[in-house]
Amino acid sequence: MSTPPRPPRATLPVRYNRPFAGLFLALGLINFPLGLLVPGSLINLLLSALFIVLGALLLGRTYFTYTTHTRTLEVIAPIGTRRSFRGAGEDTLIVEGKRIVLVRAGGKRKKLPVSRWMSHAEEWDAVVEAIGQTPKAV
Repeated sequence: MSTPPRPPRATLPVRYNRPFAGLFLALGLINFPLGLLVPGSLINLLLSALFIVLGALLLGRTYFTYTTHTRTLEVIAPIGTRRSFRGAGEDTLIVEGKRIVLVRAGGKRKKLPVSRWMSHAEEWDAVVEAIGQTPKAV
């Protein structure tokens, strides 16, 4: 009895969409001088600092990763919280439209907290292709 071929071991990182991150940077950079011009406007300075930091984090951090040989999607929040979703055994990962869904053994569906519009397009497409090509783990 022969064993089925194993998928290649690869981890596919997906970065945040650059215009999405740039929007936060732009909001922060526009709001900062306004906060300096308006007297007693501490909230504008705090918001602009928050937007600038968040924009910089989104530019530099990975949004999520997909590991082909374990069929694991790991979501990495900008603040650092990690959540893993594994499409192994009776569970499977599928792509529906512009979302990735985890289908449990009983047919229950869970939309994962990743979406195409927040992802770098070419990297999203590579993950969608890998999910479609990776055989279901037994």
